Amino acid sequence: MRWCLGLVALAGVVAGCGGERGGKADAGKIVLQMWHSQQKQNADALEGIVARFNEASPQYKVVLQNLGSYPALYQKACNSIRAKQLPDLCIAYESMVTEFMEADVVAPLDEYFESPECGFSREEQADFFPTFISSNRYPEFGNRLFSFPFHKSLLMLYYNCDLLRAAGHEKPPATWAEFIAQCRDVTAKSGHPAYAYVRDASSFDGMVFSLGGKLVSADGTKSLLDSPEVIRVFEMLRTLMRDGLAELAPIRTEHDRVRFATGRAAFILRSSTSRSYMREDIVDEQGRDRFEWSLACPPVGEGRPKLTVLYGGNICIFKTTPERQRGAWEFIKFFVSPEVTAEWSVKTGYLPVRRSAEKTKVLQDFFGEHPRNRITFDTIPYGVPEPNVAGWQNIRELIGQALTRVCKSDKTPAEAAAELAREADKELARHGKP
Repeated sequence: MRWCLGLVALAGVVAGCGGERGGKADAGKIVLQMWHSQQKQNADALEGIVARFNEASPQYKVVLQNLGSYPALYQKACNSIRAKQLPDLCIAYESMVTEFMEADVVAPLDEYFESPECGFSREEQADFFPTFISSNRYPEFGNRLFSFPFHKSLLMLYYNCDLLRAAGHEKPPATWAEFIAQCRDVTAKSGHPAYAYVRDASSFDGMVFSLGGKLVSADGTKSLLDSPEVIRVFEMLRTLMRDGLAELAPIRTEHDRVRFATGRAAFILRSSTSRSYMREDIVDEQGRDRFEWSLACPPVGEGRPKLTVLYGGNICIFKTTPERQRGAWEFIKFFVSPEVTAEWSVKTGYLPVRRSAEKTKVLQDFFGEHPRNRITFDTIPYGVPEPNVAGWQNIRELIGQALTRVCKSDKTPAEAAAELAREADKELARHGKP
């Protein structure tokens, strides 16, 4: 389903509608609405940070609305563009922002980011991890900054050290060939599939990157989803499923996490945010881990450099009035301060967006608790962002469908890749690509 079809015809309709989003309340404060999709302890952490901002700000109050999931948030945003009722702030993937941009409803952030009055100094700008900033610049729209890093994460390999050791392996796999070999050994030893696999576009992207492949041409006009690297990813997944080395988890469930937390799966590929859940899942009544576990950068192709996919939501400001947009930026600036981004990282598993966060007491204390706690932080330089071209949000759904066909043997890897590329190119063409 193409939820944002036809948004370009609505260009500019939201500007000036800020009065419909909430007026002044709480002793004259301007109330700003923010949409997100965080759950459980992550939602609690976000609410706590927002409450502190509201208490500290003399002029603004942020009110959260939880939409439950990224797809639900995206659909509501698209529908709200039509209805001219958008929030002030919204969490979104880059691929979502490009479609919002087609309706010209997103405020550019360059002027805030570089402002001598309310932005960041040159030294502070350099403090942000470069990939985080560059992934929020959109080549299709003059390479301007239309979103800002907020909920950033990396694809990580979680592994059960005890199961690996029992199968004769002291270290996690560094290459995909080693990964398949270790899956064979663990499966033979334990009697259970070693890998609990969830069909997910971001993990697929990371696997393609790790083999040296790309997903879209440099100019964004053509997908590269029928490349040899894509076919090889499909072939690896087919092998894992065919040989009983992997278990296919239902889409959008926690099945893989449960299999790992109960000690039945040796491997899962998941966002770094799952680390915060693991701390709760795996401990026993005495607060000790029921088995030894850790995480690592995912495997790569033979001879390839260390690499993983960078993903997670960013935050954008919708066009309203200068006063409301300034308030929205003030909240973003508060959230990405070294102390707050460090706290957010420790509580949720998301990445701190600034290098200086490493020096804060909260992150230093966390790193000191266990050696695995800083692994994700040290992996940040190896993160590669996903495409941010218009149409990619729907292509993510197409990728999920192709993965299903491959894993269930409905299509050969080559057939699935060819079909995926054709459908993806149609999607790009709908957004003005030749």
